[in-house]
Amino acid sequence: MKHFFISLVVLTLLSCQPKDLPTVFELSDETVLVKVSHQTTQSEMKTIAEQLKEKKFQMDFTGSEFYENDKLKNLKLIIITPQGNKGITKADIVALQFKYFGFLYKKEGNPSFKIGEI
Repeated sequence: MKHFFISLVVLTLLSCQPKDLPTVFELSDETVLVKVSHQTTQSEMKTIAEQLKEKKFQMDFTGSEFYENDKLKNLKLIIITPQGNKGITKADIVALQFKYFGFLYKKEGNPSFKIGEI
């Protein structure tokens, strides 16, 4: 019984560990994919915003919070596509540790724009 309880506690603790979710940014003439998590840094967000601006996207993450080590704590992301579609998503550190948040844009897609959990 003691071994069963210890095993259960160990499995529970292991399942609570944050996932390895590195930042994903893919940019082409037809598609844009941005996926952020607890591992995303403020520097990465600035770089992504600058590159998107060149493609006529507006990305505002000024409402987001970052830890002292530059990593994302709470996300507030506003995106406006070149066609004028606007979307907003928010996520706290708990959600960011286990899921990606961001947006997907496809010039010829259906839907052409999705924001939130990706």
